[in-house]
Amino acid sequence: MNQCKAMCCRGSLVLVLTSGEVNDFKEHAESLGVELAITRTQDGDGWVRFSAHEGEHCPMLDSFTSRCRIYEDRPQRCRDFPDVLTSGCAISGG
Repeated sequence: MNQCKAMCCRGSLVLVLTSGEVNDFKEHAESLGVELAITRTQDGDGWVRFSAHEGEHCPMLDSFTSRCRIYEDRPQRCRDFPDVLTSGCAISGG
C-alpha cells in the first residue's frame, strides 16, 4: 500500500458500481459529507465519473493522503485492481 499513488482513482476514469454498491457508496458519501454524482442505469447499477468531482478523482479518495476513505468497504472493482499491467503503477508491476 505504501507504493500506491492512487493512480487508479484519479483523472478521466469511470468507476462502475453494482446496484448494491451504489447504495453503499451513497451512504458513505453522506456520512463523510462528500458531494457525489452517480449516474444510474435502468437496472439500478451506476457509475461515478471522477472528472465530475472536485480534484478530478474518486470522491472517496482523501486528496491529502491519497488513501481511500472507505478502503475496508470499497467496491469490488477497486478490490480487483490491478488486473493488468499499468504503466507507472508499482502495485501492478508497471
